[in-house]
Amino acid sequence: MKPIRLIPFLLLAVFLAVPALAQQAPSTPWMQFEQELGLATTYSVDMTIQAMGMNMESKIIRDGGKTRTEMVMPFFNLKTVILEIPENGRTVSYSLFPEKQKYLLNEEDDDATPAAAPKIEELGTETVDGVACTKRRIRMTEDGVSSEVTMWFSPAQKNMPVKMVAAADVPMQPGQPGMPMQSTILFKNYDFSTPAAGLFEVPAGYAKISDMMEVMMDGSAGGLGALMQQMQQMQVEE
Repeated sequence: MKPIRLIPFLLLAVFLAVPALAQQAPSTPWMQFEQELGLATTYSVDMTIQAMGMNMESKIIRDGGKTRTEMVMPFFNLKTVILEIPENGRTVSYSLFPEKQKYLLNEEDDDATPAAAPKIEELGTETVDGVACTKRRIRMTEDGVSSEVTMWFSPAQKNMPVKMVAAADVPMQPGQPGMPMQSTILFKNYDFSTPAAGLFEVPAGYAKISDMMEVMMDGSAGGLGALMQQMQQMQVEE
């Protein structure tokens, strides 16, 4: 088994943060950008994330300051739901694992570098899916990683983004040079109706866990077993 096979998962995991722009606290660059442009904050949308030669389907559901992100964790084949919920004056994040009936409280990083305000550049218009869209480039820095995001906003979807291309130099280890990475995110099937309140709650009966390893090592569907199968298949294909 070659350790390098783990690298695509690690890189893709980094780029999951890009479409999750809309699920961060109000002080982050995306929310500043969102407020500046007056974008909708209540909606749901399907996303296709293209990175590392793979496509991953995801869905974001928002209701004001509450966000739900649904996905299948790549390589681990693990259904995952991320909740961002305002509690006691701050935004609290939970990871839910529906197939395992478990959840994890995601701890805040007290050492994270404060995010700088995003820099927005207007790039005119460009046609996407037959619609003339407003094109903008956003540059931002968060946790020491600088990124450049180009987005296309469609008037047919209440001026929400329909395409995003993100590029960043992502360090694999502290102190190491960043590795250039790029991903493309396509947004489809916007729904601007108010979602059900229960979507933003930890379901009754879910057991709380202390870290991800409790999910990965429990021996049921998904987790490390699925990863091992993926890696064995890659070796066979070689």
